[in-house]
Amino acid sequence: MGTLLGYDDKCELFEKLIKEDNLAHAYLFYGEPETGKHSFAKSIAYLLEDRKKAEGAPLIDAVFVAAEEGKTLGIEDVARIQKFLSERPMASKKRMVVVDNAESLTREAQGALLKIVEEPPKTSLIIFVSSDSRNIFEALLSRIEKIYFPTFSEKEIASGLVKQLKIEETKAAKIAKMSFGRFGRAVKIARGKKESGEEDDVLKTINDAILARYEAGIAKNTRVLRWLLERQMFIKRYKRYNLNMKLQKKVVDAVLKSK
Repeated sequence: MGTLLGYDDKCELFEKLIKEDNLAHAYLFYGEPETGKHSFAKSIAYLLEDRKKAEGAPLIDAVFVAAEEGKTLGIEDVARIQKFLSERPMASKKRMVVVDNAESLTREAQGALLKIVEEPPKTSLIIFVSSDSRNIFEALLSRIEKIYFPTFSEKEIASGLVKQLKIEETKAAKIAKMSFGRFGRAVKIARGKKESGEEDDVLKTINDAILARYEAGIAKNTRVLRWLLERQMFIKRYKRYNLNMKLQKKVVDAVLKSK
C-alpha cells in the first residue's frame, strides 16, 4: 500500500483482509481532519485493483463522493452510489465507494445508505470518511466497522516529512510544530499550498495565531487553539458560499484580543 505515516498496522490489516477476501462491506474512517483518512482509502482502492499500479493512474472500480462546499449529500447522490455498487467490477473483486465528509449526508441519504449497508451487493465496499461522526445515525454507525486515525507526535511528523518528502531535518521540525499532529496539514505546509485574496489574509492571521499560541504553551491555550483550528476548517469548507471574509477576519481578531 506504499508508505503511509504511522499506519503500518492498518496497512498490514487491510492487505491481509484483501488477500483473504475478508473485507467488511462498510467502514468508517474517523479522526481529526488532515490525518490521512482519505489517502488511506485511496490506497485501498489501488491495492484492490492492482498491487503494482502507481497512484495517480485512473481507478476503474472506485469512485469518490463528496458534497460541494457548503452543501450536503442527498438522496440523489445515494441513488448514484447504489447504481455504481450494483454493477459488476471490472478490474477488482470489489466496487468501492468512498464517501468523504460523511457528516454532510442528509437524514434521508443516511436512511437510504442504511438499507444498502444492511443488504449490500456481494461485491460492494463503502468507506465513510468523517472528521465528525456525531451527525451520523447510530443505526448506520452500528453496522459499520470503525477505524480510528490518530494524530502523531512532532517527532513522527518530522520523521515522515524527511522520509517521504526529503525535507531537511530542521525545516521538517518547524513544520511539524505547526501541524498539530496532522500529517496531511504538514504536507500542505511543506508544499506551500496557499489560498488567495481575502481567504489567504484570514487564514494567514489564523495560522500565525495558532503558531504563536502553540509556542506560548498548549496547556494554557487549549481552548483558543481548538477554536482557531475549527474556524480554519470552517473557512476552508465554506469560503465559496457567500462568506464575508472581512467579517470573518474581524471575528478572529476580536476573539484573539479577548484571549
